[in-house]
Amino acid sequence: MMPPTEERDTGVARGDPSSGPRRRSAGSAGKSQRARTNRFLESVLAAFAAIRANKVRAFLTSLGILIGVMNVVAMVSLISGVNRSVLDLFRSMGTNTFVVTKMPAGNVNYQQYLEYARRPDFTHRDARAIEETCPSVAAVTPQTFVFKKVKHGSESTREIIVMGVTPEYEYISDGEVADGRFFAWPESERRRQVVVLGDPVREHLFEGIDPIGKTVLIGGRRFRVVGVLEPMGEMFGQALDDIVIIPYRTLTKLYGGRLTSRLSIKATSAEEIDASMDQVVRVLRERRGLKSGEENNFEVITQSQLVEMYENLTRVTWIVMIGISAIALVVGGVGIMNIMMVSVTERTREIGIRKAVGARARDVAVQFLVEAAVLSGIGGLLGLGAAVAIAKLIASATPIPAAIEIWSVALALGVSVGVGIFFGLYPASKAAKLDPIVALRYE
Repeated sequence: MMPPTEERDTGVARGDPSSGPRRRSAGSAGKSQRARTNRFLESVLAAFAAIRANKVRAFLTSLGILIGVMNVVAMVSLISGVNRSVLDLFRSMGTNTFVVTKMPAGNVNYQQYLEYARRPDFTHRDARAIEETCPSVAAVTPQTFVFKKVKHGSESTREIIVMGVTPEYEYISDGEVADGRFFAWPESERRRQVVVLGDPVREHLFEGIDPIGKTVLIGGRRFRVVGVLEPMGEMFGQALDDIVIIPYRTLTKLYGGRLTSRLSIKATSAEEIDASMDQVVRVLRERRGLKSGEENNFEVITQSQLVEMYENLTRVTWIVMIGISAIALVVGGVGIMNIMMVSVTERTREIGIRKAVGARARDVAVQFLVEAAVLSGIGGLLGLGAAVAIAKLIASATPIPAAIEIWSVALALGVSVGVGIFFGLYPASKAAKLDPIVALRYE
């Protein structure tokens, strides 16, 4: 007989009646957990076997889910790609810059357009007054535009933007000159016929040739090339720098003074932009003789306003996209419910046999829920593959950029499986409630 101390050391003291039952309880809990896991795996395998037995029907059933997921992921990728390009363009203009124009940033109808077009133009003197009297303004330039063909030798462009600015434009736009230089103040004030080319214009007219010092014809008038801008890239297949820049006073001298124009302004810092806008508004109101209470006959537009306007426009697209996708997913879910009801009817005898050999109602329900989830998941995966292919095809064949968003992929797959489970609840419940005796007699 072992001494009592050794019994305590083994942890199985004879006087402890709870030690044995506690071990048995832990062992039975583990067996129960393994049994539940095995039953779930059996349900999953049975669900896959049923799908493999009816491949064509399974594909047609998941077609609605496929279309819904394809629509969501493809549209999100295209919209996200466009958003990134546009917002990057807006942000590249700087957080401390703004423009003063005759037209508001939003959409206007024809009558409003005519009314805004009759507003006074901005002048070189307006820019000088703002620069001299607004302490929060670092630089300002008037901008005006015409469309002209640019020629060199036998090469010619289509009609492109000819922009007239002062030398401050280089600082305000944060643009860089890749070759040569920007025109200087003496050239601007004396109305010299000098030009800075956009990179696409240089490539078209001077392929393989240094353009600095060469002559081009702009609208039939000779200009000497003094610089070439750093490439800015493209948006929707259109080069962002497919322009030429000449002095503001040269443009107004050659092509007339009554041209639609605007003022581009840079504040001393991002923190001073509100103060600079207030100062600019005050100066322009005084110069235009506007009295207290009269509305401004000009518009002040910041980069943040442009971003907000663009996001408001795309928000409508998002809502429409979500609505269309929701309809497709609901149609797909109804299709899954319909096929699952047919499957329950076809497999009534099978359900009866399973219940007769010990399957519980929960096991039967899980089997049909898994089958519904797998059907919708397959549709989601096929839709995802189709969406990625469509987005890449559009991005490669058109100027529209695309960006596959990971969150949209996860959301689409999660929603597709969720739709399958939701619409599979009723058929699974019906299968689970079948009486095994009645099911076994079913023919």
